[in-house]
Amino acid sequence: MNGMAKYQVIADWLEQKIAEGSYQPGDKLPSEQSLREQFDVSRQTVRRALEVLEEKGLTYGQQGSGTFVTDPEAQEQGKSRRIAVVTTYVDNYIFPKIIQGIEQVLSAEGFQVQISFTNNRIQKEEEILESLLEQELRGLIIEAVKSALPNPNLPLYQKLLDKGIPILFLNSGYPELDCPVVALNDREAGRCTARYLLKMGHREIGGLLKSDDGQGLRRYQGFLSELRSAGVPMDDNRFVWYDTGDTGHFDRMEQRILERLSGCSAVFCYNDGAAVELIELLKRNRIRVPGDLSVISVDDTDLAAYGDVGLTSVHHPKEKLGEKAAELLLSMILRRGGGKAGAREGYEFDVWLAERESVRRCAGSGTLSSK
Repeated sequence: MNGMAKYQVIADWLEQKIAEGSYQPGDKLPSEQSLREQFDVSRQTVRRALEVLEEKGLTYGQQGSGTFVTDPEAQEQGKSRRIAVVTTYVDNYIFPKIIQGIEQVLSAEGFQVQISFTNNRIQKEEEILESLLEQELRGLIIEAVKSALPNPNLPLYQKLLDKGIPILFLNSGYPELDCPVVALNDREAGRCTARYLLKMGHREIGGLLKSDDGQGLRRYQGFLSELRSAGVPMDDNRFVWYDTGDTGHFDRMEQRILERLSGCSAVFCYNDGAAVELIELLKRNRIRVPGDLSVISVDDTDLAAYGDVGLTSVHHPKEKLGEKAAELLLSMILRRGGGKAGAREGYEFDVWLAERESVRRCAGSGTLSSK
């Protein structure tokens, strides 16, 4: 055990005692003071060792009483095996693959998955949360609705947490709730797209970004920070912001989009869906991609790979994101204290760029002119 961290030595010793049966389910482990004296370590070291056991689901703590060995059978007896999964959309874009990843992990552990979707509408989210409060649930995986805006449904989330139901958010959460989030590293996604456009010689750059979801704001923050680091000025008049209600209706913003992107050689889009809709709008106005305007986006979906113009797009993990969300929720369920016990956790996926044909190298002279 030379070189092993002291807390790990204590954790391994206790785990072995549990495995041998020296400590049975429901038994109380030695006190912190007893373990400090036995191993001649600090209180902090003992507490970290006990945290390791709790993270593995082997023990649970009771405030003022101590640490006890978990009884898996007693924990599961009489408890629902249903986990609710709520996304903004269900049958298109990246969502089927995310749900598939979640289902594979949870089904393998014997849980039933109950799927709902909100269409990114506050009222629909309210209806779903009120329904979930009436059900016996073991956990909730949910994609926040319009996460960049104040949400009147936060008290409903708090009621679920107060019932001991662990909550994990996909893609973006609400800062007022201390719940973990599994997401793409959106700020880095924005930085990644900016670095690539700069490498390709673009300096006159615009944007088409979503204003009511946290992902849009974080992608913008990352994009802007990279431009500033490179000493490239950013003209906010070249950025067009849209919300959920505008999706699929860019024709209503056509004149504003064309005016704002006038003079740009490249545009950064919130996601592939926005990029494809923009390309259709540009085509109607005889503006070529990438000949007149380069386009870059985020999510690397089938839309990026199989459209008329292959989109250069930051890869989204999709199914792996769903798997990671399910794994983290299961670890929360295994602990006493429900969602609050796992509130420290979360996960961001690293980014990489799938390069295709939608971005051309710019010598510095080619920009989109008003037409």
